Amino acid sequence: MRLLFCSNYPHLPDVIGGLQTATDELCAALLDRGVEPLVLCGRYEGSGTGPRHFDYKVVRAENPEATLPLIAATFEPTAIIVQNGFSLFPMVKAALATGRPTAIYMHNLEVSRLGGNLVAHPDLLYIANSPYTAARLEALADIQALVVPPAIQPQRYIVEATGDRVLFVNPTLVKGFEIVFKLARRHPEIPFTIVESWSLDPAWRSYQKSRCADLPNIEWLDPVEDMRGLFAKARLLLMPSLWEEAYGRTVIEAQLNGLPVIASNRGALPDTVGEGGMIVDAHAPLDDWSHALGLLYHDPMAWQMLSAQARDNARLAVMAGHLAIDRMLTRLASRQPPS
Repeated sequence: MRLLFCSNYPHLPDVIGGLQTATDELCAALLDRGVEPLVLCGRYEGSGTGPRHFDYKVVRAENPEATLPLIAATFEPTAIIVQNGFSLFPMVKAALATGRPTAIYMHNLEVSRLGGNLVAHPDLLYIANSPYTAARLEALADIQALVVPPAIQPQRYIVEATGDRVLFVNPTLVKGFEIVFKLARRHPEIPFTIVESWSLDPAWRSYQKSRCADLPNIEWLDPVEDMRGLFAKARLLLMPSLWEEAYGRTVIEAQLNGLPVIASNRGALPDTVGEGGMIVDAHAPLDDWSHALGLLYHDPMAWQMLSAQARDNARLAVMAGHLAIDRMLTRLASRQPPS
């Protein structure tokens, strides 16, 4: 079986984000099952982490939609799986034109980047990365989606020990950067680590780094692919997102190490965090966030209880992700070419 994954977003290591990491780990899981994946993606010379070797093929193209017919003709995939990008439906149209069975894997709900309208169609299999995403697809367009959570590889994240830092990933406004900054200013006794993920506007990045430099309890780090060093120094993960999180895979990565998570109530985060952390309303007063942080950071009993629950939640999430892969392969194998 061969699967062609398509997006006009760049892939690792050019960009480090949830979609890129999820695709990489899904491809690794497919290889373990004897499935051959290929990733067709956009090209971007940005702030990645340098050269990277993959055990599967990656084709980077200036115009992935135009490149898709040639890749499909030479790779001869069993199915084409189109994933979110700068514009989704031009890639879907190109995939359907190849005559290959086509699926759409929704990793986020940015309707402004669809490039068309979501429609239920017998030639398309929709895949959602969480029950929340699936429910939104049904509400938006009466689409029934197969739920396939991220295939997380625990060995890529588990470390032997944890530290004392509060970890925050992806310092952007929609991920709740201002909440984190205000918490760090209010709690000078707590050390914070802020690590980049998405590419940042240079001027905005410089401004925010200068603000953080005035607070001695904040360290600001460049993007990393291997999160283990960060988890080894962390006591908990802070995720005060204002974004409509379709899953929130960093939650599970952290919880595998027994790191509780303080997250907002946006999107799928409450379900992803489960019992392994605390949920705060995204628009709650800073006092509410400060109370949750102070309790979980300074109360050993509260931390130990949620740490154990975090590990349990993560183990169940990992199992669910890998079981869902097998269901996805069964559905893809039974798909017929577009009519």
